[in-house]
Amino acid sequence: MPAIGAFFVVLPVLAILSFTAFAACRAQRPKAVRALAYPFLALGLICGLPSAGAVVMFVFF
Repeated sequence: MPAIGAFFVVLPVLAILSFTAFAACRAQRPKAVRALAYPFLALGLICGLPSAGAVVMFVFF
């Protein structure tokens, strides 16, 4: 059960935090800060897609 909690609670929360950090970094003027946005985007996608994919799999299969 702890694995399910980590998969459906912790990973989406990390994805939301990463997407928020991505948006905050993209809104800044300095190029160095804007360059930090893309690792946050990648982390958000890595954390968000597995749990979203599992939900789609459970619904359709």
